[in-house]
Amino acid sequence: MATKDEVIRADSTQDLSEALGCSTDLVEDMRGMGFLDSCGELWNLGPARDYLRDAAWADQLWH
Repeated sequence: MATKDEVIRADSTQDLSEALGCSTDLVEDMRGMGFLDSCGELWNLGPARDYLRDAAWADQLWH
């Protein structure tokens, strides 16, 4: 499935955490893995949302 671009302005990890609905630790992990990339204060959330969707699907599949 293709990633949809969803660009927001975020000043902190907490802002990204609230926008994605996940913990700040997970936001930092996704940044380290390259799923969250910034252009100044603008962040594209599309790849991160895909990652979270796929992780949730895989988690339900393997339980």
